[in-house]
Amino acid sequence: MRTSRIPNTPPARRSRIAGALLAALALPLSAVAAGPAQAAPAQAAPAKQPHPRAAGTTYYVDAESGNDSASGRNAAAAWKSLARAGKLTLGPGDQLLFKAGQRWKGRLDVQGAGAVGSPALVGSYGTGAKPLIEGGGTTDVAVKLNNVHDFTLDGLEVTNWSDSTTPRSGVNLFGKDAGKLSNVTLRNLNIHDVDGPGGSTVSSAGLLISIRGNTTPTFFDNLVVEKNEVSKIRSYGIINWSTWSRRNGMTSLYPVETGIPDSEVVTWTPSTNVRIRDNYVHDVTAGGITPMHTKGAVVEGNRVHKAATGRLNLKGGNVGIWWQGNDDLLVQRNEVSGSGFNGPGTDGHGFDADADNNHSVVQYNYSHDNDGGFFITVSFKGAPTKDTVVRYNLSKDDGFEVFSLSTETSGTAIYNNTIYASGRVVTVHPPYTGAGDYPLGKIVHIYNNASGIDIRNNIFYNRTTAGYDTANNTVYDSNIYWGTDSPVAPSGDINAIKADPKLVSIGTDPAGYKLQADSPARGRGATVTQDIKDYFGNAVPVTAPDRGFHQFTGAPPQPVVTTSYATLGNSHAYRMVDGNTATAWSSVSSGVTFPGTIDVDFRRPTGVGTVTLHTAFAAGQGIKQLDVQTWNGSAWVTQVAGQQLAWSGNTSTVEQRTITLPQRVTTERLRLTVRDANLQWGNFALYEIQAA
Repeated sequence: MRTSRIPNTPPARRSRIAGALLAALALPLSAVAAGPAQAAPAQAAPAKQPHPRAAGTTYYVDAESGNDSASGRNAAAAWKSLARAGKLTLGPGDQLLFKAGQRWKGRLDVQGAGAVGSPALVGSYGTGAKPLIEGGGTTDVAVKLNNVHDFTLDGLEVTNWSDSTTPRSGVNLFGKDAGKLSNVTLRNLNIHDVDGPGGSTVSSAGLLISIRGNTTPTFFDNLVVEKNEVSKIRSYGIINWSTWSRRNGMTSLYPVETGIPDSEVVTWTPSTNVRIRDNYVHDVTAGGITPMHTKGAVVEGNRVHKAATGRLNLKGGNVGIWWQGNDDLLVQRNEVSGSGFNGPGTDGHGFDADADNNHSVVQYNYSHDNDGGFFITVSFKGAPTKDTVVRYNLSKDDGFEVFSLSTETSGTAIYNNTIYASGRVVTVHPPYTGAGDYPLGKIVHIYNNASGIDIRNNIFYNRTTAGYDTANNTVYDSNIYWGTDSPVAPSGDINAIKADPKLVSIGTDPAGYKLQADSPARGRGATVTQDIKDYFGNAVPVTAPDRGFHQFTGAPPQPVVTTSYATLGNSHAYRMVDGNTATAWSSVSSGVTFPGTIDVDFRRPTGVGTVTLHTAFAAGQGIKQLDVQTWNGSAWVTQVAGQQLAWSGNTSTVEQRTITLPQRVTTERLRLTVRDANLQWGNFALYEIQAA
């Protein structure tokens, strides 16, 4: 959910009820459509035998040969129906197994629990496809787990479809007034074809994790949701929420959608140690993955494709992965693409730190072809989102607004990301409310009172004229801007580089956006943090990191020397900084004029307190007078003016002379302005420049 990021515009996204949330709150969630194209085939279950575990009883269910009057305790005496299986209360080590390759229609209710080290399990046995449980739209949820703990659900296929707009779910992990519910794992599920409103209703999902009640603080601990495929859902893919969520201005839990009165929403009690990983979510009308009301959760290694697409609701929007009401959430190593967009104000981004989040970190993600953009952060008065870090991500051809930074958010740090924007035009087709064509509008768009925005060390490869907002004292520092002959850049970035970042090979593979050895991004980043790695797992130095999402691992970038003296001098200029006092640069042998310049680009911040010149045959070709200047990011600053140098020898012996600066400075560039030199042979020479 979220507030509108456009002043005086009602929130169109995630259309929902703002009523009880606050008059100023319009936290629309997104929506989903029915049966979009399949992105990948569901995996068939391997042959399964009873899962090894501590002592318990194994029960079997066989839709074709079973008998509900049998004991259920071996394959030959299997039960037949979901109704009979649902009467079982599982205990420590117990297993309820459904025969592979068979199907059941109706609803499975699971109750009971395991113990630490002896979990209960619902899964499959035999060979063939995953056992299929078809809700058939006759029930609000096809598989419901009630107040379970020390429990695993593994290897089922679940549907719940009747082409209705009534909210439905495939699997619901449910807790109510039960206290701490520990050690639950949901894995290897194939949940698909779940109908519903066709928009963004939080009570409807492929995989719904929900907590209700207000008498006993209830939360999940050590909850693992992994290796599931969730697709063709008319609302959310994977979502979790809790009535134990009241803090700041969050006082409601979408009562129109959930039927939960505000009086049931009580003090924030987050689920802990939640891991949502390695899932594949695609073709859903709302958000792909949406964690709410957690502390320290990790969302990693997931693939989300086509969230917020195929909606029956023609307004609103949603996001591939978004989160609300969390502390210390880590979102990393996910790939999100193809999020739908219904026009301005309707999201469509890859990632979103929404209302009431603190200390989110978004890192090592690959976002591409999301029609609304890469990242958004938005909140509302009374429940702000604070201190979000977005780092070492790749965004390729995300549309409309790459970054949307909006209402009541503060402390957003965006650094060391690589952004590639080719100028893809997003088309919203009728009958959606926002139908039209939308070229890339902004790389960074700042709405309303978003504050504390810090944008450093990014590579913006922008082939368009889309710009960068600077409102609310936003800081830009040490970014690279490229993509056109006259790249757009904010004027406040005093350490900006407008040059080709020299990426390996722009295409579809993230490796193509690595830096080449001669990239100007190398070693020129502002110091931001310590003990961090890049997108590819390379260690990042504390000082002078590379810009962008890749830290080059080869030899350090070598200084580059240019001079205002003619061609011969330029072609040999590197000899002045090759670390070898036996190799020399020489100016042309005739027509030398003064003053002239020799510039050293260290290609990284460098401390300079002295400058030492090395020259042989110095009395015949050494520099006699010069100025020393350093670059402060926007202009040359004279450190030493009119320095006189006297050389004593005119032999092959290399002499050195040192110029001391008034104070030590840190600079990326050094300039020697040569005002006079010995020209015994018509030219002057310099063997080495050392800065220390």
